[in-house]
Amino acid sequence: MKLDKEQKKMLKAIWPAMIVFPLGYPLIWLITGKLDSWKEIILYVVGGLIVAAILAVFYLLGSKIPKKDE
Repeated sequence: MKLDKEQKKMLKAIWPAMIVFPLGYPLIWLITGKLDSWKEIILYVVGGLIVAAILAVFYLLGSKIPKKDE
């Protein structure tokens, strides 16, 4: 899939959230003491990565500007 100008801008805008969300969310839970094992932490990180990737795909598809047919 070739990315146009708007999709590239969108990708640059969302990549920090794609990294921070999967790592930060379990870290906050770990600090508050709600996670008990490494298995849960890894499960949350992997789940967060999957959710972030799905959202990125939706954002990229949604930012595509259709071309005019002439």
